[in-house]
Amino acid sequence: MKGIERKRKLYPTSADECRDRGIKVGDRLIGDEGYGPTVIEITAIGRNSILAEQLSQNGNPCHSYEALWTLECRDWEVV
Repeated sequence: MKGIERKRKLYPTSADECRDRGIKVGDRLIGDEGYGPTVIEITAIGRNSILAEQLSQNGNPCHSYEALWTLECRDWEVV
């Protein structure tokens, strides 16, 4: 079975990815899972998990709240 080709390194946790890539609280990330770009702002980085607020989806502002996020499903870039 052929898997999905990934552009980036796989990390044990999203928090590990943030630390390794230098992503900090307050950074905004953009990624697209196939439904248009999503922009999030990192609000906390724990031992294993991250919290973030979704700011926009496909160019439309979101009225979101802080929630657990994973960075595994998209190739995120800092904006």
